[in-house]
Amino acid sequence: MMSSPRPLLRFCLDLLALAVLAGSVAAIAAYHLFGGVAGALSQRMVLFAFLAPIFASVPVMLYAALRLLHLERQNGHLFHEATRDGLTQVLNRSAFKRAAQAELARLDRGSFEAATLLVIDADHFKRINDRLGHPVGDAALSAIARTLRRSVRRNDLVGRLGGEEFAVLLQGAGSEEAAVVAERLRALVERLAVGPPDRRTQLSVSIGGVSLRTRVAFDAIYKIADTNLYQAKQTGRNRAVLSRVGSLGRGGLRIETVPSLPRPARIEAERDDPRLRA
Repeated sequence: MMSSPRPLLRFCLDLLALAVLAGSVAAIAAYHLFGGVAGALSQRMVLFAFLAPIFASVPVMLYAALRLLHLERQNGHLFHEATRDGLTQVLNRSAFKRAAQAELARLDRGSFEAATLLVIDADHFKRINDRLGHPVGDAALSAIARTLRRSVRRNDLVGRLGGEEFAVLLQGAGSEEAAVVAERLRALVERLAVGPPDRRTQLSVSIGGVSLRTRVAFDAIYKIADTNLYQAKQTGRNRAVLSRVGSLGRGGLRIETVPSLPRPARIEAERDDPRLRA
């Protein structure tokens, strides 16, 4: 799949070069075949033999360019369908995992100093489906996904892992910064409500997260974040529990708890954090 006009331009230039080569061969052949013809006529024959393949290649180039553009659009559509969740239009589980693994590998290459994985689960979602119906449940998931996508930077990853569970990979975010972002996401979702006017139901999410500064396998950090998510659920829901990976020793990963951000300080933290204005 071509991602820019440059490959198409190179393709057209290659076709043009082949046409010039074919015209040169035809001109040489015409010169040897009609060299005995009167000078002016011979020159016209050679010139015609040279230019004919070049002009004949123009419609071929136009047709090929249009076909390639059409294929590019089709491939882009297929790629989108293969990597996006059909309901929420964020990354699906497999696409998010692949992208997250690639981003985590950049930690070892020094592309950025830290990263944080947040696992986010809608609270009491089964109750919403049972009381208000699955269409309302779908609307709730879509609203949560939009909120997550709009509330992080463009290069951060947002995906739906399945059911009512989402994930966000914050690039370049250490534990303190991630705590601010997690609290902000929690507060923004808390403002959402779904359902008919007489049965409006407020939404909330629980968040588990882990920050790291060295490369760790995605499955390993997902388990840590999922454990923190379980703790957030068990301690009352509508909250975030985060930890960070310390130094790697002989005993394996050293996990440290990140203090929760005090909710009264949320507005000040959002105002002071340039990341949240990106």
